Amino acid sequence: MSTTPALAADVPTALQFICNKCKALSNVQTFEQTRDGTVFCRCDHCGTKNKVVRTGQTPSQPGLLPVTGVIQ
Repeated sequence: MSTTPALAADVPTALQFICNKCKALSNVQTFEQTRDGTVFCRCDHCGTKNKVVRTGQTPSQPGLLPVTGVIQ
């Protein structure tokens, strides 16, 4: 019987979101803002600007951000 503990890689260590364009799970690097005040995060995989809902969490806190759309 193996009692190997779960790997640290299995636990999210950053705030994440699901890209509306490529559907990949992406880590939040930074929050960016357009001139009109829209908050967005860039996808790690395709670079798309995804409009996100700020929840008060910092990028280093684990969680999943809701995405409301894509900025063209």
